[in-house]
Amino acid sequence: MTAIIYKEFYNKDRGLPEPKWGPPCLSVQCPTCGSVDMCYSGSEDDPEEMFGAAGMVRCKNCGHITDWYEAFSQRENHPTNLPLRVIHKNPEHSG
Repeated sequence: MTAIIYKEFYNKDRGLPEPKWGPPCLSVQCPTCGSVDMCYSGSEDDPEEMFGAAGMVRCKNCGHITDWYEAFSQRENHPTNLPLRVIHKNPEHSG
């Protein structure tokens, strides 16, 4: 199976601030790679994006951002114990 490339930037080419990392989010799983190492995510400049309570979440393994409900549904309906392998194009940003 092919490895996933880490999603390092979301808004770099659009002139917008990058999403911020929030606190860890439990009971969810990344729908892209299957990791449970997820954090809340949001933008301090956008009040629509919240840190917590059914807001956006970001995977620390692959960088994917999704809404909390999608990540919760992944954990409930399609759980996995083995996340997919992720390649970091920029090694200084890994981990």
